[in-house]
Amino acid sequence: MNNKLFLMALGMAVTAVGEVSLFSQQATAGEICNARNQILYVAGAYTNEDDVWVTKGWWTIEPGECLSYPDNWYTYVEVSRHETAARPDVEGKDFETVELCVLQDKQTIYNAISPQECDRNDWGFTDNSMQTFYAIGPRREVIK
Repeated sequence: MNNKLFLMALGMAVTAVGEVSLFSQQATAGEICNARNQILYVAGAYTNEDDVWVTKGWWTIEPGECLSYPDNWYTYVEVSRHETAARPDVEGKDFETVELCVLQDKQTIYNAISPQECDRNDWGFTDNSMQTFYAIGPRREVIK
């Protein structure tokens, strides 16, 4: 009887340890956290299955909140239409960058690597611009 009880307890312990190791794997997402007293605006970018650059925006991050995104995305962060957020943890570091077009409205732009996309008149905005997007992978970036 004691052997059966011991084997049953051992089985439950192995099951519990297996569940812990199953759920403790590293996340595969990037994260931007807002430590400022202002809302941050984030645009994301990636290459699609046709190897075309796509930018999407805007997501907002309230003060004290974080935003998760796929770890293969590039990101651009601004405080307002006329102020790019300082990113001292990534700027000038060894991260991949790319210059892409952003619009100052909700957007999905295909072929965003082309400056001609920003110059199009039919967008209806005059402050479209090419901006630097950073790929930081599955890390947390805190913007202060």
